[in-house]
Formats: sequence, structure tokens, C-alpha cells
Amino acid sequence: MLGWLYHRMIGRLEGRYSYDATYLHEMADAAPAGFRRFGRMQMAGKWQGPLPRDAWHAASIGGALHEDCGPCVQISTDMAVEAGVAPALIAGLLSGGTPDADAKLAFDYARALLAADPGLDDLRAAAKARWGEAGVIALSLTAMAARNFPVLKRAMGHAKACQKVRVGSGEIVVAEALKAA
Repeated sequence: MLGWLYHRMIGRLEGRYSYDATYLHEMADAAPAGFRRFGRMQMAGKWQGPLPRDAWHAASIGGALHEDCGPCVQISTDMAVEAGVAPALIAGLLSGGTPDADAKLAFDYARALLAADPGLDDLRAAAKARWGEAGVIALSLTAMAARNFPVLKRAMGHAKACQKVRVGSGEIVVAEALKAA
């Protein structure tokens, strides 16, 4: 009954970001209740809390990059640019550079969180000192939500290989050390 609405929403996402969301269409057809629950789950990751815009988007890109270095990183990057994050900052994150300290902290925290990295405690302490407990929660929610799309794509047999990421008018090759395992 709501299938047409789901497909319309997915189609808008595909058109807006030049993103192949075949896997979402399939999910909406095969498991509409699962599609709704997935959408509700993803809403938690949209909470920015006290985080600055650039840090929040950096954590989202880091979360997607933990699982994927292709289309899901691209859409996270496109959303960040659309929100006003400087392409040079994103390029620095993806190439392994050291851009803005807040964005780097958020990016590194997201990746360490999802990898259960031993350095997570130090990054959490730094994030908490910078943005408080609410900031750590916002970083965690966006990192967790960003990883869900590539995991779902992989589960449904739609995962893609690593690719260059368009950032503004240029392309960035994701640093080898940052690529998804």
C-alpha cells in the first residue's frame, strides 16, 4: 500500500545524489515493514547535538568509510558538500591529511569506534572534552547510522568496489590506510 511512496522517496534520493539505490527498492518490495524500521533506525543518526557541522559530517564520512570506499562514501561526501563543508576539508580527510582539528577528531573517533580500536578511549576523552557527553553520543549515532547503508548493500549483494570520490570539482583517491577492510 505504501510501496509507491517508498519508491518515490528512494527515487528522489537517487536523483538528488546520482546514487544507485536498487537495494533499497528491493528492500521496500520484499520487506516494507523492514524498510520502515530501517528508516526509523537511520533517523537517530541525523541528530547533530552540540557538534559543529564539519565535525558531524566528518564522523558520518568516517562511519561510511569504515565499511565502504565507494558509493556510500560518495553520498556521505555529497551530503557534506551540500551542507556547506569545504571540499578541501573532505579531501584532506579522505587522503589521510590533517585538516581541521575538530573534523579530524570526529573522523578518527568514528573510525576507531566502529573498528573497536584500542585508541578509542583517548579519542572519546578528547571528544568529550571538546563537545561533552552529548557530543560523543552524536558522533557515535552518526557513525553507526552511516555504516548501516554499506552493510545493508553488502548483505543484499550490491556492494561495489572502491572508487575515487568526487569532492567538489575534483576526485580524491582514498588513502590506502583508510580503505574499508
